[in-house]
Amino acid sequence: MADRDSQPIMSRRKMLTALGMAGAFMSLGASGASGSSVMQAVYGDGEGGCPPCGGYAESVEELRTIAPECEGRLIYLEGYYADSPGIGGGILVSVQGASADDGGSVFQSAKPGLFWKRGSDRLVLEDFGVVRGDDASYAAHNAERIAAAFQTTEYAISATPQMTYVYDGDVTIATAHLLDCRKAVFKGITGCIRIASAGCVVHSPVLDDSLRSDDKRAMLVEADHVQIRYAEFRGNGHQECCLEITGSNVSVSDSRLRDASYMILATTGRGTHITGNYFTGGNTKAVLSANRMAATTIPWGDAIKLSSDTNDLGNPNAPGRHDNIITNNIFEDVYRDCVDLFTDGSRTIFSHNVVRNHHWNILDIKCIYRDVPANGTSVDPSRREEAVIAYGNIIKDVDNPYSNGESLFSVVHYKNPESGGKVSDYTLGPNKVSIYGNVIDGVFGYVFRALDSFDVSYYDNAHYNLINNAVYITGESGTRHIDVDRNKFVYANGKDYWGNPLQVVRRTSANCTGGSVSHNRFVCYKKDGFRGAVAAVVMGSRMTANGNTGEGFDIVIDAARGTHLACDGTQAHDCKIAVRVGQYGSTTGVRVSRTYAVSCIQVVAVHTANTAKLIMVDNDGVDITGTAFTDVSSLASTIVKNNNTL
Repeated sequence: MADRDSQPIMSRRKMLTALGMAGAFMSLGASGASGSSVMQAVYGDGEGGCPPCGGYAESVEELRTIAPECEGRLIYLEGYYADSPGIGGGILVSVQGASADDGGSVFQSAKPGLFWKRGSDRLVLEDFGVVRGDDASYAAHNAERIAAAFQTTEYAISATPQMTYVYDGDVTIATAHLLDCRKAVFKGITGCIRIASAGCVVHSPVLDDSLRSDDKRAMLVEADHVQIRYAEFRGNGHQECCLEITGSNVSVSDSRLRDASYMILATTGRGTHITGNYFTGGNTKAVLSANRMAATTIPWGDAIKLSSDTNDLGNPNAPGRHDNIITNNIFEDVYRDCVDLFTDGSRTIFSHNVVRNHHWNILDIKCIYRDVPANGTSVDPSRREEAVIAYGNIIKDVDNPYSNGESLFSVVHYKNPESGGKVSDYTLGPNKVSIYGNVIDGVFGYVFRALDSFDVSYYDNAHYNLINNAVYITGESGTRHIDVDRNKFVYANGKDYWGNPLQVVRRTSANCTGGSVSHNRFVCYKKDGFRGAVAAVVMGSRMTANGNTGEGFDIVIDAARGTHLACDGTQAHDCKIAVRVGQYGSTTGVRVSRTYAVSCIQVVAVHTANTAKLIMVDNDGVDITGTAFTDVSSLASTIVKNNNTL
């Protein structure tokens, strides 16, 4: 028996090779998984034939220099690079056929016709030469290798969980069905992750823009039917967007997005679904100014922008975005709009979202059509925002800039800094818009604002802790069929601030026509003995103001001027005046009926002589005290069954 000390000592490298080969034999079903076969794997057969072991290689570079004698030989790769043993290594087997060296799953050997192929069917990015860590000197190389890894369709490719990869330049994903990112962090310097593979599922990437030097986007989805799930976009407050979508039927769910001009920018395509995400912040570092040419420090940042691009606008067969669903998201401390429906946001549903500590509009339905962004030229009048629905949302503490006329829900063909102008015609404005069933607590500024609109409904919403004007509807160039019904408006500040909960206003050039302000409840809890101002100012043509209730206001319904206004069933408690008629101009064909008042100074107060066809029926009282008139009969064509006519 030979002396043990005379036997050669097994090196660490050969020990690793032996252990790796033994595991490989077992996993591949080889018959020789015994101790003797391990020794054969380390030292070779030496008896002729084709030994199972091809040895070892320190790196991919060395692997490509090794020529297997035949198909089926195994080799142990210590690492992708010689200076990083254990990273990107593994067991490979020699195969014959029409393979191609992809730099990760298959490598050309030194023998023509034979390749080294990885034995595992699950690979990570390091197996394709992607360098992990924060070293930016590998960034351009990583961009190429990440794209190569996800080009492979024969293997399940994933990132190493929570590992960091720096890249520079576009990473185009052209064929992958799944990007399994496992919360790995991708730090872009320039360029973005471009998803060009239809139906691809992008699962749990982290896009960190702390190294970014451009102002574009972290990810671009340009294919159809792509799903973005459990992603995290760490914007740093200067880029144009976190995620840009140009494909159709793209979904973004259960993701976190922050700090960009537009956290999601959907510029073309149809059917974007945005559900279960968290949005916060905006763009504060190098924000582009109104003409998009220079930087400014004015806070900017929409959570979502739905917009048609200039090519889409020039295409008469592309009527706009369709069937967008935005639901179950959280918007917290977002600087500007939650959703900016800029050019063509048709058939968009905004429901069951939570909005907290917001600073601007929640839904900005602009309806601006343009083919040249520099001058705002409008095109195709038939392409309007339509069928926008917002319901079931919870909104808490919004400080929108009242001086700019912004509102939580803005339904308006409105001048925008980027557009240079607007078309003043209600027929071109938003239409078929419904906003209902929302709970709003704590707002400074307008809650709902509609200009140049048609067929808009605002109903069954509850408002608490209001401070300023709540609902503002104008006939600046015409609004038609705007209904504000069954809402609750609760003020807690009296005249610490000023404002009217609801204003339907006729401008000199046109009327609000055919609208309804009915069955609303207005409450102002007096502070220091002061009441609120006017609950509802109604001016226009063929308006109805029925069944409204007011408490703690100077005036509940102010039928200020207009034609053919029906004001029925108003109830007032602890107010000065229940219904006032004709304060700001002439009224024609106004009917005031069934007004009921408790603890009010006046019930129906008439303030102008120009009240043709004024009818007052079944009111608690009609009062002209304080006016220049001595006989109410001279003001009205019909006065019947009213109490205390003065």
